[in-house]
Amino acid sequence: MRTWVLVAALGLATAALAEEAGARKAKPTKAPGTSPLVDASTVVEDLALDLRYATEDNFLKKKVYPDTARCLLLPESARKLKAAADVLRPKGYRLKVYDCYRPRAVQWEMWKIMPVPGYVADPRKGSNHNRGGAVDLTLVTLDGQEVEMPTAFDTFTPAAHHGYAGGTEASRRHREVLREAMLGAGFTPNRMEWWHYDLPDAKSRPVLDVPFTSEKQGGQAG
Repeated sequence: MRTWVLVAALGLATAALAEEAGARKAKPTKAPGTSPLVDASTVVEDLALDLRYATEDNFLKKKVYPDTARCLLLPESARKLKAAADVLRPKGYRLKVYDCYRPRAVQWEMWKIMPVPGYVADPRKGSNHNRGGAVDLTLVTLDGQEVEMPTAFDTFTPAAHHGYAGGTEASRRHREVLREAMLGAGFTPNRMEWWHYDLPDAKSRPVLDVPFTSEKQGGQAG
């Protein structure tokens, strides 16, 4: 009996170790020093960049990103962005991004200017931009020309809401073309900002604090 119990115990222990090893193999840990973000322009090769916070052309009226700023996103966000771009391209459009990953320090600057939840996320909780799970964007033509939208970027008015029925027919049509592509790719819209889209589970992702430039950053989201 004792021999049988010992054999059974050893068998259970071996099975447990094998299960743990399998779990580790299925969920590899990221090597120390690597970034969880990728450069979206390496995934969407015709992505147009207009990173407003790297300029003074934003509601802060000052430059808060370095010249080295890039459109960094979680790999899943970048893959979904590519899916949307692939749908839009045959329709004659490309995507142009205004903002992607955003350092938490910048979130504090925005909060000082507009501490209004719904428009600016409380930095104590973190924005989905701080997680790499949100992107602000618009449409351009294949040759990079702007298309009309209901408002300019970061216009905090009812006209920026998805349900806004005013403006021109062309602006509403372009808003809907973008919305359909982004929803089809798996993003969730922000009802108050036609330009803002999130990963559905973005709030469950960790708030990140990584630099825009890193030696181990910028790989593709395969």
